Amino acid sequence: MDTRLPGLENRPKPTSKNLPIIDSFFKQVEDKVKDILQRDFKCDFCADVFITSVTPKYRGRGLATEIYNRLIPFLRAKGFPVLRSSFTSPATRAIGKKFGFTEIGRFYFKDAVDENGVKYFPNAGNGQEEYLSEIAYIL
Repeated sequence: MDTRLPGLENRPKPTSKNLPIIDSFFKQVEDKVKDILQRDFKCDFCADVFITSVTPKYRGRGLATEIYNRLIPFLRAKGFPVLRSSFTSPATRAIGKKFGFTEIGRFYFKDAVDENGVKYFPNAGNGQEEYLSEIAYIL
């Protein structure tokens, strides 16, 4: 099941020395989430909004809310059965709750390790807020 919209495979790749670490972490998340979407939502495909983020200068103005206000009806009209997203901050998780998203997976950064047991994010604290919440919304 490919949860990505067509054309994204050709987008420019970001450059960062941490990109292989981030890619590997999200590959693990992706594999788990695909299984959940197929098992619990009987979903062969879905729309995927990877991460919604608003620069600090413009936060608190309802921009992310407006994105979802417009996105949900658009995706529903296009025939997508499920909208999936990744929320990493308390603010974006609040938006997910506001719209009625269901959390389908929670991945704590402090616990993320590669196949050799090496932590992906060794500086991640033990804070309860430091996690990736995978969410889904039935359209």
